Amino acid sequence: MSARVLMATTIAMLVSLPVVAARNREPNDGRPSATVLCYHIVQSPQDPRMEISRDTFRQHLQYLEMTGYNVIPLRDLYEYVTGKRESIPDNAVVITIDDGWRSAYTEAFPELKKRGFPFTLFVYPNIVNKTTVSVTWDQIREMQEGGADIQSHTFSHPYLTRRRQIDLDDEQYATWLRKELVDSKKKIEKETGRPVEFLAYPYGDFDTRVATGVAKAGYAAALTCEAGRVRKGSDPFRMKRVVIDKTMDFAAFRSYMGASAIELAELTPSPAKGSEPGQTVVSARIPGYASLDPLSVGMALLTLESVVPYAYDSKTGEISLLLTESIKGDVHRAVVWARDAKSGKRVEGSWSFKLAQPTQPAPQPQVAGAGGAP
Repeated sequence: MSARVLMATTIAMLVSLPVVAARNREPNDGRPSATVLCYHIVQSPQDPRMEISRDTFRQHLQYLEMTGYNVIPLRDLYEYVTGKRESIPDNAVVITIDDGWRSAYTEAFPELKKRGFPFTLFVYPNIVNKTTVSVTWDQIREMQEGGADIQSHTFSHPYLTRRRQIDLDDEQYATWLRKELVDSKKKIEKETGRPVEFLAYPYGDFDTRVATGVAKAGYAAALTCEAGRVRKGSDPFRMKRVVIDKTMDFAAFRSYMGASAIELAELTPSPAKGSEPGQTVVSARIPGYASLDPLSVGMALLTLESVVPYAYDSKTGEISLLLTESIKGDVHRAVVWARDAKSGKRVEGSWSFKLAQPTQPAPQPQVAGAGGAP
């Protein structure tokens, strides 16, 4: 199958993905829960919906790394859901990448590996080695050696429910479904040398019959495209995920992570005016600081490559950080986060500002030497 045909087929089906549900408003019972993120394509190949830019992907990872989130393996979450693990860290996140596009290897893998973030690649074997924009088995094995968990996305990435397979009778459908599930599992296990226990439903298309078939095929859990958080006792064959696409701006991404908004005041630099030349302090005041756990309050500037120490005054609600190094770019984003002392829920605020660049000294006139040459 050519790259053009494969892309056209996939794009046509991707646009019918279910619309991500409204932001999760599930009650907080005090026990840790996790957000599972679902990516598809980073930077290339071009796609009308499922591709996100390289800069957006890096911004997401910077945000997770610098603002108190804990990226955990999918297996840890599965064990927590099923009671095999007592707990998971607060603010837990699982990163998954679907399909097997080449950008998982060229764009996502280097950024994830650099930060030591575990991730799961859900791949369907029918795409591997088939085009110039899909991964190869050698690349999959390299990612696996670098910490990736390789799991199944069926064999050929079809819609799985009976209502979608209207030209098959019940017996033919059952045979077809089992082949999609079992053949994918066997192929990936043969190529990677490791067991395959998890499945991501293509397009999030599943029902009770499909979930039962997944269990019978030897899988321990399956993931959907339904937005929400995954909690202890969740159905392991209906684990929720937040699907990331190019229509999701950064504010929406942050809200899907489960934080409530927090008011920030006296922002420096100002979002409207930006900074003055030579200004090195980024600061804010939290009017509702009395309701927060003072030990949970943090601050980060996402433009930086590393965390900069910050100072927080629990008596005034003032928080600040000092820039000790020059940073690239004109527009920057600061994030302040904390935990509500009573409910334990994460709260968060953010603002963007322009940072004035240092003025370059004017070039000095050259003085002629003794011989008259410059």
